Amino acid sequence: MKKRVVVTGIGAISALGNNIAEMTESLENGSIKYNAIPSDRFSTAHKLFANNRGFMMDYELYQSSWDKDVSIMSEVAVKCIQEAIDSANLSEEILHEHNAGLIIGTSVGASFPILQRIKKSVQENEDDYELALYSTPKILGKIARAFKLQGYVSAISTACASGTNSIGRAFDLIENGKADIMISGGMDIFTELTYTGFNSLMAISKTKCKPFTKSRDGMSLGDGCAILILESLESAVERGAPIYAEIKGYHILNEAYHATAPHPDGIYALKCMKSALAYGGMSTDDVDYINAHGTGTGKNDSAELKGCEALLQEKTSKTYVGSTKCLTGHTLGAAGSIEAIISILSMQHNALYANYEADDLPESEKIEFVTQNKNNIPLDTVLSNSFGFGGNMASILLTKYKN
Repeated sequence: MKKRVVVTGIGAISALGNNIAEMTESLENGSIKYNAIPSDRFSTAHKLFANNRGFMMDYELYQSSWDKDVSIMSEVAVKCIQEAIDSANLSEEILHEHNAGLIIGTSVGASFPILQRIKKSVQENEDDYELALYSTPKILGKIARAFKLQGYVSAISTACASGTNSIGRAFDLIENGKADIMISGGMDIFTELTYTGFNSLMAISKTKCKPFTKSRDGMSLGDGCAILILESLESAVERGAPIYAEIKGYHILNEAYHATAPHPDGIYALKCMKSALAYGGMSTDDVDYINAHGTGTGKNDSAELKGCEALLQEKTSKTYVGSTKCLTGHTLGAAGSIEAIISILSMQHNALYANYEADDLPESEKIEFVTQNKNNIPLDTVLSNSFGFGGNMASILLTKYKN
């Protein structure tokens, strides 16, 4: 018999703040921290770059993490995991007793030290072999050692679906009795590699991302790390753990269509969402809100919107659909886990979060777009999407916990 899986701890770092309390305050206030990229991060002085701004984490945290570890990510992840562990009322003894594991999703991994090594080699004709030590598996191992985790430890890199797939894999392990407690989530620091890469694809907004609007002109990038403690309901109840939400369903697929573009008809977005609902034994009538991937790019939003319209075609009432990337930027491998946490906070507070001007949204008989905060909205079930490059797609179904 499959086990029920619940979320017992959460931790997050992004432009919204250095912890869940700061994130919640920023969400409630509609705070947007979309600032100029500091020159000591990388240069944005190129005529082909769309703009020089991003949704960045606190500068002091970024700098102090860099001072301790050139990969930055391991320091940020350890801080984030510690918050999640504390919120779950977990101790090192309990983690060991349950042989807890770790699954981290990342899109660009250790690109920051890799770029530094290349630059040093080109500019100074000197190879810094120490920088070669900062591969994604090495970073993962460092995080595991920080918490003495000896269970299932793995990295997942499925582009922008990495964060959601890390949660999904942890869900699979617990549901099938292969683990009781898993630390899961995603992390990515946007670097010169991602910034120049998306600029070369002309996918960066000249202003700021405006998901689903007719005038949208691209994404905005952001830093992020978000961690969820997943646990079997049996284990959580036994130790009296707080329960933030329950994971009911999950689905992963690949479109096998194009390297960077989704299928224009949205048929695989539809399939992914329908499959997650079916796995959880739920229907579209149960869905109160879809936290869309919603990058603000022309092709992604068009395909995802078609998928959502098709999913909701037989529903008699409108369903809220929104993208919180207008508040966090696109955090790549962290996006799915950040948005899962925001979805959980939405259910906790019966509120939907967004903050952008949108006077040119498409008309829809099935969708009510979320572009500004909405309060006092009964929310019991959220479907959260992550649709990434390479055809990587994942949807996760979250509900309020009901005994």
